[in-house]
Amino acid sequence: MAENDRDNILNDDDRQYIEMLQGNIERMASNSANCKTWMLTIVSALMALQCSISDLNGWIFLVVLPILLFWYLDVYYLHLERGMRNRQTAFMYMFKNGLLEDYKNNLFIFEPYMIKKENLTEDHKSQGLVATNDRWFTSSVFPFYGITLVAVAVISVMLNWSMISEWFCNCGCIE
Repeated sequence: MAENDRDNILNDDDRQYIEMLQGNIERMASNSANCKTWMLTIVSALMALQCSISDLNGWIFLVVLPILLFWYLDVYYLHLERGMRNRQTAFMYMFKNGLLEDYKNNLFIFEPYMIKKENLTEDHKSQGLVATNDRWFTSSVFPFYGITLVAVAVISVMLNWSMISEWFCNCGCIE
């Protein structure tokens, strides 16, 4: 085995560090999935409660609040997950490219490597790093929470149609 080949082999500390990073990444992804599960459970329970209690005015705010709260938490976990992936990618880039000093200084650092979209340079992109602060409207988050908000609005209008039409008739909007 050549000297260069031995230098490119991960030792036990390196493997353990990468496994720990992977564990953190998996935990963040699991937390993100749990946010969606809990949000659907709570929203469904509140919608069922609305169907059984006809005089609960302002109930839609009770339903929208958990949607927005879990949307924020989901984005937060995705943000952390992306930062941890950047940490792992940067570590592997340093290892593969022989940046020994940077590599040794970054071993066993678990702080997510956050990069704002406006600070993402071509050098970052060439290393495989990505922005971490643009998670609000990603394809894994926005359709799920956006469709849920629209569904809650449509269902609330359907459940309260008689009250809404009565209000419009009394205010003179509809003759």
